[in-house]
Amino acid sequence: MRKTFASIDDTLIERLFQPVTDRLANRLGFGRANAACACIDAASLSWIVSRARGLSDAAESWQVATSFFEVSILLLGLVALLSLRTLFRRAGTRQANPLRQAMRPHRAIVLLMLAARLAQLHTPNLSDLADVAMLVCAGSALYLGACAERPPLRRAAAAWAVR
Repeated sequence: MRKTFASIDDTLIERLFQPVTDRLANRLGFGRANAACACIDAASLSWIVSRARGLSDAAESWQVATSFFEVSILLLGLVALLSLRTLFRRAGTRQANPLRQAMRPHRAIVLLMLAARLAQLHTPNLSDLADVAMLVCAGSALYLGACAERPPLRRAAAAWAVR
């Protein structure tokens, strides 16, 4: 099973997310870390939207224990996403990307969670769609963070190409 996922994981990185990273770097000047952090920001907003209904229902009915639980889950998810954002910022770019191998189990779990969540959707409401959006954005961030950074252009080569 591990080898099967490793080949699927490598294919997703090389065929889908690496070209996206390269295009973002060429057209918008977005590096790998910036693209991954933008996805984490979108995942954080989606997480807040997905938890808002449960939190407002608990607050409306004055259920203190449920409100505390909902706030705890919201904050735990936000702390996890923010720590992942910090990891993407700190990952070095001078050598091979260490996140490609190290984050493979995380990518597998997010993809399994996304597949399970999509299987549960029959009549989705806003919080269900926000939950799916959070998983898609978090998975995209994990894959974008695993991509290789484009090598910097050399000034002599760039000047020669312009002529």
